[in-house]
Amino acid sequence: MKFGCSLEMVNMLTSGPNFIYKQSKGFWVEFFKYVSAVGFKGIELPFNPYNSDPMAFETGRCGIPCNAVAVRSKYGSPEEFLAMLKEFGIEEVTSVHVNANDAMLEVVAAARAAEDYYELFRDMCLQAIDHLISLQGKGLVISPTPEIGWLEAMFKGDLDQKFTDKTVEILSEVVEEAEKKGIQVALKTEYWSLFRGNKMAKLLERVRGSYLCPDLAHMQIAGDPTTVVVNAHKHQVAYMRLSDTAFQDSFNNWKKINAEIPVEGPQKVFCDLGEGTVDLLSAVQVLKDNNYDGWVICEQKKTLDVYRGLLKLGWFVQHKIVEKLR
Repeated sequence: MKFGCSLEMVNMLTSGPNFIYKQSKGFWVEFFKYVSAVGFKGIELPFNPYNSDPMAFETGRCGIPCNAVAVRSKYGSPEEFLAMLKEFGIEEVTSVHVNANDAMLEVVAAARAAEDYYELFRDMCLQAIDHLISLQGKGLVISPTPEIGWLEAMFKGDLDQKFTDKTVEILSEVVEEAEKKGIQVALKTEYWSLFRGNKMAKLLERVRGSYLCPDLAHMQIAGDPTTVVVNAHKHQVAYMRLSDTAFQDSFNNWKKINAEIPVEGPQKVFCDLGEGTVDLLSAVQVLKDNNYDGWVICEQKKTLDVYRGLLKLGWFVQHKIVEKLR
């Protein structure tokens, strides 16, 4: 079992402190060094090909390695990007993460028809496969639906029929294409997804060849017993996400747009590993007992200080996870 770091611990979609600097190549070059310094040899990258959303990054002008254009424009080529990472001590791009919510935000920002979402999502996933191959990665992690709040607002119909069937069709095509190229597709859990709870198990059954990426904080917020679910799917887990939370969704925020930015009740949804109530060690122990030899991706979701958060993350993984595994 190997532990990697998700670059999405750097919150790139809100105008927080130093958010302009976080879009610069200089920030990322230094951050890669820090990732290696705390012991991570693999990283998972975000993937976003869009520019219309005013909160999104201008991919051709910034240093966030979030798609092929950004990598070429700021790092020269995928080969030069990988060489830089290896010079710093990072051996592998483990995976890239595609979030269906980004395709929906593109529909909204560009004032497109709701039905355009399907083609955007499909193309986004297929582009991500090519991007991943160029970086010699092996895992495509997909958040399979936008927030339920956006779906209710945009489609206003029976989401369990047409929308679900169309999503299964797209994901099945993506898995088939990925398998041809040696890529493993894992479907990620979110508490605001249409496929929360036991719907994810049904989705996995319909999308043959797909794996489960359990995001532990999201699962707990949705009311899913994390260790029980991981154990039930232990033979099809890939790129499990270690994340933590003490948040209780008392106001059904999962049904609302921008679910991760509550307007009622507690405002802090996620926290640094070890500061919440998720039983992280038990979930990892299930994988170890099942002889899992893949990557576990670690993330301090929306940590307030990315440098301090990265140091804490490295310490927690080493001393509270690795040293305690039987």
